[in-house]
Amino acid sequence: MKRTNKEPAKTDTTKTKKKTKKKTNLKSEKPAVENFEDVQRLVHLLQVHQVELEHQNEELRITQEELEVSRNKYVNLFDFSPVPYFTLNADGIIKEVNLRASKMFEIDRNKLIGKNLISFIHVDEKDVFNSFIKTVFAYPAKHSCELKIINKNKRVFYVLLEGLKFDDTLESINQCQIALIDLTEYKRVEDSLIGINEELKLLNDTKDKFFSIIAHDLRSPFQSLLSYSELLATEIETLSHEELLLYSKGLHNNLNNFYMLLENLLNWSIMQRNMLEYKPENLNLYEIVDKAIVTSNQIAGKKNISLSNKVNTGTLVYADADMLSSVLQNLIINAIKFTQINGNVIVSSIDNDSIVEVSVQDTGIGIEPANSSKLFNFNTIFTTNGTAGEKGTGLGLPLCKEFVERNEGKIWVESELGKGSKFKFTLRKAI
Repeated sequence: MKRTNKEPAKTDTTKTKKKTKKKTNLKSEKPAVENFEDVQRLVHLLQVHQVELEHQNEELRITQEELEVSRNKYVNLFDFSPVPYFTLNADGIIKEVNLRASKMFEIDRNKLIGKNLISFIHVDEKDVFNSFIKTVFAYPAKHSCELKIINKNKRVFYVLLEGLKFDDTLESINQCQIALIDLTEYKRVEDSLIGINEELKLLNDTKDKFFSIIAHDLRSPFQSLLSYSELLATEIETLSHEELLLYSKGLHNNLNNFYMLLENLLNWSIMQRNMLEYKPENLNLYEIVDKAIVTSNQIAGKKNISLSNKVNTGTLVYADADMLSSVLQNLIINAIKFTQINGNVIVSSIDNDSIVEVSVQDTGIGIEPANSSKLFNFNTIFTTNGTAGEKGTGLGLPLCKEFVERNEGKIWVESELGKGSKFKFTLRKAI
């Protein structure tokens, strides 16, 4: 029992020693206090770094705003550019498109994206487009080509394509930008100028022909007039009454033919300058024909040709009086020219709905089919001598065509060699 009482005392002493040792260890593990100046320096560095970061963040914010402004400017420039723009990949697929291109193609631009641009290229020029796209992606320079495109509503545009590959894009996919410059109006003007140049060339050729005709055909009537006038001036006292009548009639006929030639030349000149005034009115066709026949009777009498007016006396037409008179006069003179001695020339008409068909028929030599198409054309002036050697300028029938068409009619010829000709033209009935 005594042994038992001593053991607890030993235990307490041991515990006391352990506690004392533990306190000593705690005191040895406590960290040393840092230098106050180092702490201040660290805090200062952190504050400076924070200011720098805030400054950098402000610069980044400003840069981001500037980039946003630039992006908006680019988007606005791209969208509202007056020139159609496309962004394409190497297969020609549309990746971006602006509003102007959408308007030209008449398709919403959201529906254009994803389509192949070649589907809008004219079928004859698809190979040209394919070659163009390959060249744009193969060489880092601007390339161009001209071709035709067709929009949704089948409207055709002549365009100049200008393409440039993107070299500074962040995307890995190769892309290029295509600009479409509309040349449609330019082409229209160009074609118009070509047409005008052709017309001018045609007019110059016609003018040269007319000068040649005038130089040749005016000489003959002048020589005849000079001969008659010289004969009358130098030998009038020795001429008999019958000879005076003969020469004066010859002089009158030549002057009449000469006047007809000058009248045709004057009318042609007026038409070339678009100065011919059109004054339509209600006319009695029988009376107009009758006057033309009276004027031509003397010429017909030289060949003993009978002129007949078989137009109904009550036939009324709506036309320009001077133009109609000129047409009838030219057709009757032409019929006399190509009709043999003792022949006949008949002027008649037929009512047909709202028009009157007028016919000038002769019993002359007729016209070869190959020459029929040349009769009414100023560009292929055609003339041959009459049955009595009469000469002409070839102006009469082209003038007739101009006058008839100015009166909203048509003119044509029906002829058979050896059996005569029938010149027909239409007029509107009187209003």
